[in-house]
Amino acid sequence: MKRYIALLRGINISGKNKVQMAELKKGFENLAFEEVKTYLNSGNIIFSSNEDDIEKFTNQIKGMIKKRFNLDIPVFIISKEALAD
Repeated sequence: MKRYIALLRGINISGKNKVQMAELKKGFENLAFEEVKTYLNSGNIIFSSNEDDIEKFTNQIKGMIKKRFNLDIPVFIISKEALAD
């Protein structure tokens, strides 16, 4: 299983685009991601998956955020290994 970091841009800044981290975590878990952890109230999420398709993950997460929170925000995903480099 591979670890990934999702960086959500523009949420929870100065009271705009509010997203509760507990709800965001549930959204990731509903997408079948595992070991989901949020980092503070930053919009940064660490998760695991057996798949290895960052473009697919990005589209799934953007769709979930649009549906669940009615927000259209940029999502950047990087693997743990790539971040370490």
